[in-house]
Order: sequence, then structure tokens, then C-alpha cells
Amino acid sequence: MTKPSPHTPPEPPVGEPATCAVGAGSRFDGLLSFWGAARVEGTLRGEVTAQGRLEVGPEARVVARIHVDALVIEGEVVGEVVVRRRLEVRRGARVRGSIQTPRLALSEGAVLEGSLVMGEVDGGRALPVAPDAAATVVSRRAAG
Repeated sequence: MTKPSPHTPPEPPVGEPATCAVGAGSRFDGLLSFWGAARVEGTLRGEVTAQGRLEVGPEARVVARIHVDALVIEGEVVGEVVVRRRLEVRRGARVRGSIQTPRLALSEGAVLEGSLVMGEVDGGRALPVAPDAAATVVSRRAAG
């Protein structure tokens, strides 16, 4: 591993266990900024910026602007989401808003409602792979 420059933080470790930033039954309003991995089990409103992975637990509700390297959603997320590497939306998760990511894993039973731009993300802006790469996605779980 090369030594990072003083101006560039090192890459977060892959597979690092997440520390709980907002516990179940807790509420956080404001800016959550971290390096590494963090997990939300309660309610978060505001903004999240990170060099690392954010996990949103199954009972969590996040209403925020999110700019992270990786995002795993099991609960509810509402807002502007920019993921630099990979977004995973698991079964039972609900996402509403604008989403920009180069890679998306969407499980059966997940709900995604809003705009989606797939492409490399540069400085918080997604760069579409092709002119028609932007799409509007509305997905609803099948009843029964």
C-alpha cells in the first residue's frame, strides 16, 4: 500500500465493519461526515459525506443529500444520492429521489422511485456513459 499524500486521504479499507453512527430509536439532524464505514439504524436528516461505505438498516429512515463511495440500503432513503462506486438496494428497501452511481444492485422487492443516472461520478456529478444513459425509474413491489 502506498503512503497517501497529506492532501489525499487514503482509500477506506474494503470490508471494514461498520460502526453505528445513529442507533435504533435515535435521531440525528445535521452533517454526518466520516471515513471508513458507518451504519444508520435510527433517523437521520441533513447531509452525509464520506470516503467510505454507508449502511442504512432495515428500520432506518434517512432524508438527506448523500455523497459516499458505497451505499447499502435496507431501510428508507429520501433525497439526492451520489455514490462514487456502488449502490446496493436490498429487498424491502425504499428509495425516493435522484440517484447517480456507476454501479447499481437492485434486489427483487426493493422500491426505487425517482431519477437514475448511471455512469462514472466525478466530483459529485455523474458523467453518463452515453447520451441516453439517464432514465427515470419507477418500480413498485408486486402485491401478494
